[in-house]
Amino acid sequence: MRKYTAMLFLLTFPALCVAQTTKPKSSTKKTSTTASPTPVKPAEPKRTYADLSIGELVAEDPNRWTEKMSSHAALSGFVTDVTKRDDGDVTIRICENPRIDGMDRARCVIAQCIPKIPCDAPKIGKPITVDGITRYDAKVGSHWWEINPVEQIEK
Repeated sequence: MRKYTAMLFLLTFPALCVAQTTKPKSSTKKTSTTASPTPVKPAEPKRTYADLSIGELVAEDPNRWTEKMSSHAALSGFVTDVTKRDDGDVTIRICENPRIDGMDRARCVIAQCIPKIPCDAPKIGKPITVDGITRYDAKVGSHWWEINPVEQIEK
C-alpha cells in the first residue's frame, strides 16, 4: 500500500509544480512629471468644554463622579498667584475673588501650564478663563482641584 501511495505522489508532484508558476515582474519604472497633490487632513472637530464656575467644581466630591466633572472644562476667575517652576511649568492660582490671599480650597483652583502646551503668564488680579483637563490633586498638603494641563487661556 505504501508503495502505491509513494508512486502516486511522485506521479502527481510534477503536475503540482507546473500549476504554481510565477509571473515575472515588470522592470519598467513609472515616472510622473506632474506633482502629486498633498493629501488634505479632515478638520478635527472643535473640542467642547463644560462651562463651570469655581464654586461648582470645588463643591464636587472627587470620589463620586457626576456630569459636572467633565474631563474638559472652561473655568473663569481671578489670578491671585503665578509661579514659574524650574521644570518649565507655570502654576496659576485662580480664585473667585481677586482679594483672596493664599490657597483657599473652597474658593480657588490651580491651573498648570506645561512646556508642551506653553502659555503666557497672566497678570495677578486680572480676570481669566482657562480651558483644559480637570483633575483632583490628592497629594499630602494639596487636596484641591486643578486644570492640568491648561490647553487655552482667554485673558
